[in-house]
Amino acid sequence: MTIAGPRFLLVDDHALFRMGLGLMLAERWPQALLTQAGTWAQALEHLRHQPVDLVMLDVHLPDGHGLSDLPALKAAAPQTRVLFMSGEVTADLIAQAREVGAEGFIPKSAQADDIVAAVQTLLRGETSFASLPYAALSTLQGGGGQGPRVPELAMLVSEAGPSFTELQLQILRYLGRGTPNKAIARQLGMSESAVRAEVSWITEWLQATSRQEAYDRAVARGLLPP
Repeated sequence: MTIAGPRFLLVDDHALFRMGLGLMLAERWPQALLTQAGTWAQALEHLRHQPVDLVMLDVHLPDGHGLSDLPALKAAAPQTRVLFMSGEVTADLIAQAREVGAEGFIPKSAQADDIVAAVQTLLRGETSFASLPYAALSTLQGGGGQGPRVPELAMLVSEAGPSFTELQLQILRYLGRGTPNKAIARQLGMSESAVRAEVSWITEWLQATSRQEAYDRAVARGLLPP
């Protein structure tokens, strides 16, 4: 890590998600050097020429797959630590991330505080791997205190789709009213950049192209009352 601040490389093919992630990191580490890449090739090219402390890497990219291609990244930058981020969270993916040499794995739906905590852990030289949300599957457990086998859990988590926190649902309600980020931040006691990051993640999860579409999709999925 440099004196000026940590050096981050954000690798994701969705520019909106990268922007939100960058804003969140810049708020926590104002002196950080933030670089973005939308493809695997761009990420490798950057790493060959510029040192990076932490790569925050989408598992699935248009021209590569993080789990199978990670050895090439480690060869190009052996001292760089890697935090995988994915919209898909399964026991198998998390186990594979460990096996291929990543230092961390976190869902894209994670709260900003959880992402910051994972980043801090990796920058300290430790590892941080997300736990599967077993509590959300508690109603599916069998008798005798025995839950589903790991493959079944992996399948259920993969198919469950995103679950939003109460804070994110509040933000969605404001989006439906056309409330700007500054006003949302004031109402919820958040910074404007934190709201922007949450909005980016919400729209990414719902595959929406606008704030209003994100709200409409949330209503259509039964996440919010009409």
